[in-house]
Amino acid sequence: MSYRILIVEDETAVAMSFAAMLQEAGHEIVGAVGSGEEALEIAKEDAPDIAIVDLKWSGIDGIETTSKVVENHNIGVVIVTAFADSEFVEGAARAGAFTYLLKPVDKKALCANVELAASRSAELAMLRKEAEDMKTALEVRKLSERAKHVLMGRLSLSEAEAFAHIKQKCRNQNKTLRQVSEEILAAEEAFMHDIAKEPPKKWRAEA
Repeated sequence: MSYRILIVEDETAVAMSFAAMLQEAGHEIVGAVGSGEEALEIAKEDAPDIAIVDLKWSGIDGIETTSKVVENHNIGVVIVTAFADSEFVEGAARAGAFTYLLKPVDKKALCANVELAASRSAELAMLRKEAEDMKTALEVRKLSERAKHVLMGRLSLSEAEAFAHIKQKCRNQNKTLRQVSEEILAAEEAFMHDIAKEPPKKWRAEA
């Protein structure tokens, strides 16, 4: 699928590289800017689907930019940076970033993360309809992420299939995403508790 993408990167050569890879994959580049202020202006005027955001530069940094474009414009954000520090990762996640890539980045990884960010952005849009504020929506997103991974492991589903399953349960049972996610996690916890009480015996090959 093709998306309209904003690149926020203060290194011109890197921004051009990202743009070339994304255009080759069929995406439209609505802008390539080097500051958070410019990014927020384009986000407001051109409504891109996805933003590729570097974390550090002068002025409004990548984390603050991410927070604003997610909260105000519901744009899916892919963080691309040279910094692997956990503080940056956690800050980006709290701000609402959907995926995180370390430089250097190849075309396959970049495009895959664009697709993932688009999918998770659609999920967040759904969450915001039932949440009273962005903070609550992000909290519920974390619950739904954990619930998805339980279903992916238990039922051998893809991430998209797991979320579709959760949404179907919401419709069938007239429950919120938070309620269904919490039920899935509670069921998983109960199952693991039972297993812990009577752990399976190790299989032994007969001599």
